[in-house]
Amino acid sequence: MPTYPEPTRRDHQALVNYRLENGVAVIEMNDPPANTYTYEMNRQLDEAILKARMDNDAYVILLTGAGDKFFSAGANIKMLASVDPTFKYYFCLHANEMLLRLEHTPKLVIAAINGHCVGGGLEIAMALTFESPVKMQARLASPK
Repeated sequence: MPTYPEPTRRDHQALVNYRLENGVAVIEMNDPPANTYTYEMNRQLDEAILKARMDNDAYVILLTGAGDKFFSAGANIKMLASVDPTFKYYFCLHANEMLLRLEHTPKLVIAAINGHCVGGGLEIAMALTFESPVKMQARLASPK
């Protein structure tokens, strides 16, 4: 097994979109249908969080998922199955650091939960200041 996952075509695309709308920094996880996160998505998400924190024109951060089925289903299980335990450890450590960065962001951080929010996706939502299901059929669940 490789220590680092082999790059895929998706690793070279925007897995996280960032835009500023009327003082709101919108950060969108963009890997539908489930918006599962990989190492590359976490790096892009971390970069977007830092960008929003440092943006003087952003007063609120809104985190959401692309598509209409999932906010996020957590970590990409296929990616985790292809790496060794050392990489998994550092991957989880980086994800934890990213969540701490969200928790400690002095700006209001809102999760617009636009679909199912399960596993690590729920952990992301819980790190925010406020979570709001946008769809009534949104499901929040943890396998733990």
